[in-house]
Amino acid sequence: MLFPNISIILALLLISLRSEAPQPSSSEALFIVPQGQLDKQSVELKGIWEFYPNEFIDDSRLFNSVNQTYVLVPSWWSEEEGKAAVQFGTYRLRVLMPAADRQKALALKMPDVYSAYELFVNGKLLGQNGLVGTTFETSRAQWKPETYFFEQKQDTLEVVIKLSNFHHHRTGINSPLVLGTAEQLQQDKTRAEISNLLLFSGLAILGLIGIILYFKRAKIQYILYALLCFSWIVRAAFSNYYQIVQWFEDINWNLVVRTEYISLYLSTLFGSLLVGSLFPREVSKVFRIIYILACISFTVFTLAVSPVLFTAYVQLYLGLSTILLLSILVVVARAYSESREGIALLLAAALMAVAMFGYVILAYQGLFALNEMFFNIGFLLMFILSLMAVGKRIDKIDSDKDFGKMTFDGVK
Repeated sequence: MLFPNISIILALLLISLRSEAPQPSSSEALFIVPQGQLDKQSVELKGIWEFYPNEFIDDSRLFNSVNQTYVLVPSWWSEEEGKAAVQFGTYRLRVLMPAADRQKALALKMPDVYSAYELFVNGKLLGQNGLVGTTFETSRAQWKPETYFFEQKQDTLEVVIKLSNFHHHRTGINSPLVLGTAEQLQQDKTRAEISNLLLFSGLAILGLIGIILYFKRAKIQYILYALLCFSWIVRAAFSNYYQIVQWFEDINWNLVVRTEYISLYLSTLFGSLLVGSLFPREVSKVFRIIYILACISFTVFTLAVSPVLFTAYVQLYLGLSTILLLSILVVVARAYSESREGIALLLAAALMAVAMFGYVILAYQGLFALNEMFFNIGFLLMFILSLMAVGKRIDKIDSDKDFGKMTFDGVK
């Protein structure tokens, strides 16, 4: 039931590989919107952008200066040996619009970036997140994906982004901007809001059902399932679309990022404890204790140090999560191969999780845009299936006494 975290791990690995791609060598950053494209669907402004490291451009006449470089968007900024670290800069992209789209009401969907920005379209400030600055003291981080609406009457759209980061280990734009008609992107925003509310309310109901079943049957597995549901609600609210920031725009970024990371630790912790309680003879106490201590340690570390530091070491935790997830897969697969009762639903939940992860991977590879509605409903259905599997498995735990014991004492 801990499977949702595989998507986090695989997605981060894919982004990491993508961010280390060679720098582009093109001498021009120009995106051409195909004729009639916006009538069908929005476009992602992926590709080569102009970039001016450690420089904010306020005068359009200063573009194409000697400090001009080129970067791929999306990507993270990479440090080069012997050069000063890049902690702020200016992006620029010119978008050539078809004649038919020059009188339309358009919109830009801006992802959350690391970790503050100002967005300009044709020289006018369209929106911002946090405060951009040249020092830690003059900047303020914020993560709030937003859709901005404007009218375009020229043949060329100039998109300029000033970005600064003194608060997070990573820096840059790791998701593409999306250009589309105002109607299209407003619908996308509405769907994202509805799907998040559906996920939150669905998980809340499932969590309450888990608590009710605990009081009826006195089985600790139901409490662990409820805690997993509630921790996933927090994680969903404090990550991806950052729904909590949509509701409370001035919420402190340090609180948001700490909650996002701690909710990851708690969801994996409750998931591992749940699986361990469902397979008490297969998962050793030593393995459970090691993982509990790891979760507590990472939580304390996240609370005690600055985001720049704890965000740099989250990969260690993801490595531990990978070991845990592989162990869980081994347990479920072995139980199913032995035709043990109460396992079929757990296997079905695992297969559904694999399908969701495959969808996430393909989306991160740029084959299509991630559909928030499909993504959230898929996870909600997986939690529903998991509750059914937990109930079925509880009824059969006592029948497992005749099966061999499989431990993970060697896991470090």
